[in-house]
Amino acid sequence: MVIKKKKETQVTALTICHQDLETLRSLADAEEKNLASLLLHCVQLTDGVSQIPYVKQIVPLLEKADKNATCDPTIRSCLDILAGIYLSLSLKNPLKKVLASSLNCLPEFFLTEAIQSFTSRLQEELNTTDLYSYRKVIDNISSCLENFKLGITSVNNLLKNVLHFLQKSLIEISEENRKFAGNHIVQTQLMNDLLVGIRVSVLLVQKAPGLQRIHLKISGSPTWQSMCGLLSIFTKFLSDDDLLQTIQSTSGLAVILFIKVMFHPEEKIPDLISSLLLRSVDCTSVPEWFLNSCGSLCCADVSESALLFLCQGTLTMLDWQNGRMGPSGEALLLDTVHVLFTLSSQVL
Repeated sequence: MVIKKKKETQVTALTICHQDLETLRSLADAEEKNLASLLLHCVQLTDGVSQIPYVKQIVPLLEKADKNATCDPTIRSCLDILAGIYLSLSLKNPLKKVLASSLNCLPEFFLTEAIQSFTSRLQEELNTTDLYSYRKVIDNISSCLENFKLGITSVNNLLKNVLHFLQKSLIEISEENRKFAGNHIVQTQLMNDLLVGIRVSVLLVQKAPGLQRIHLKISGSPTWQSMCGLLSIFTKFLSDDDLLQTIQSTSGLAVILFIKVMFHPEEKIPDLISSLLLRSVDCTSVPEWFLNSCGSLCCADVSESALLFLCQGTLTMLDWQNGRMGPSGEALLLDTVHVLFTLSSQVL
């Protein structure tokens, strides 16, 4: 009998740039009791596990500070460096979750400064033009949205820019993927990046408070335009058989979710999606933005695989609990089942 050794979780030590290191050195006090001293000790360690106790001391140290310390340039600089540290850590590094958990308990009188720091640092990330750095930024958007109050607020503050970045990154990664057709090693990574980008777009719509009533916003706003742009991208991915099936199926989820959030009045959403699945959309009765973004789904020649993924999206993304959608919801459910039964066994 062979006993498999349990794989140990790697905790890569957090590091900071030379400029931030010099800032901490200049701000550390002689008694080594302030936040700058704590962070300096932490970043000078080369073992990630040894850094965890230092990270956990951040908030208790700040809790001892006077409320007037919010104007303290030392604390302000340290919060900025902490934001940089958080965004520099990889998604799989346990230190990222430890730091987020710690900062979730930040005293209220430091929140404004911390949010400003995180928002500023995240904006720097969004400004990147290096296609092969997009994945890191997408991962950071994802981690900010996962039970991290400072992160969620920062993303919401930059909602327009985050949406634009996701739209831009998906377009450019998709184009890069086409350039490397036949190079399976490169395409595997690029398609994985596409998949993660779609999932994070879905997560953003589900978690960002500013997107919960998107249809009430001005239709010409940059936020709305980016939402339409993303919906158009997901529609194309949904019908692109050169992409991985997981990308197509996740795009189906995204299409239904975006329609759910954007379409108004919401009581007509079940009827609209029913007509999509039954390939019977009346193009004269839907908004122009809908036709521009996903008009190809209103055609009679929508592929069976696309219909399957739309059915999956319908069953996954709509509010089925407690009959919230009323009789129209019941009709949609029956239509969804009907479409699934009519699909060829080859796509199921």
